Amino acid sequence: MRKGRHDKAKAGVRPERTRAPKRERLSGAPRGGRRSTLKVAAMCAFGAAAIALLVYAALTSGPWRLHAYTVKGASYLTSAEVLAASGLEEDDNLFTLDAAVARERLLANPRIVTAKVERRLPGEIVITITERRAAAAILVNGEFYTIAADGVVLGPLAAGYEDLPVLVGPSYTARGVVTGKRFGRPEVLEALAVLTAIGNVDPVWLAAADYVDVNARTIVLARGNRRVRYGAGFDERTAHRLWRVYAETAPQTNHELIYDVRYGNDVVVTGLAAAAGSPPGGDPQHGGTI
Repeated sequence: MRKGRHDKAKAGVRPERTRAPKRERLSGAPRGGRRSTLKVAAMCAFGAAAIALLVYAALTSGPWRLHAYTVKGASYLTSAEVLAASGLEEDDNLFTLDAAVARERLLANPRIVTAKVERRLPGEIVITITERRAAAAILVNGEFYTIAADGVVLGPLAAGYEDLPVLVGPSYTARGVVTGKRFGRPEVLEALAVLTAIGNVDPVWLAAADYVDVNARTIVLARGNRRVRYGAGFDERTAHRLWRVYAETAPQTNHELIYDVRYGNDVVVTGLAAAAGSPPGGDPQHGGTI
């Protein structure tokens, strides 16, 4: 034994022990760092999943599902028919509802020309539409169909329920389903424009129209006793001028009268002089310009 160590033991002083050097911890690093990080990440993931589950449960619960609807602008279609055309059904989730898709489905119906779909939370939708009105009837494939002013075929004519002028002249055929097709023939669109202008001036006057010969550009009214010959460019202003002359002259006789509006701003009436008592040999086809 070494002397120095022995002397210290006698004096009651404990000898120094040799210790291994301590490893210094990185500044700011938590004890058990990796384990703590994993624990925090697991808690965050669990919390996010719980929140997502709660949100899903809330959004898919009864109050957020379709249970009421309002339809605006429908006259020919029923509210149920409009809802069916949109593809929406009771109990649909309003948060996953695609309003753009529902609108496109509505516009696929030939009766509907504009459509808008709105949500009213928690469980209602509002559908606003504009409908095409039937302007005339047309014979296609041997069957009468109603047709709108823009040439779209709306559906078969309901016999006894729709009093519409008939477009006659050419024989029209179509392949496949006729309803929903659009007529682009100029003579048809021109006749529809004339009927629409007349109806905007006076619907009762339009109701007196029996048929339209689209080839001869002639509207036959009052069981054939009144005829209107029109040309290109017939518009609502022309219809107003025609209506004033028609209202003044039509009641004067039961004989046939022909109203010709093919000459600019003039309305030429023929047949009136003969009906009023023209001299023998007079030409009943020569009338005056009013």
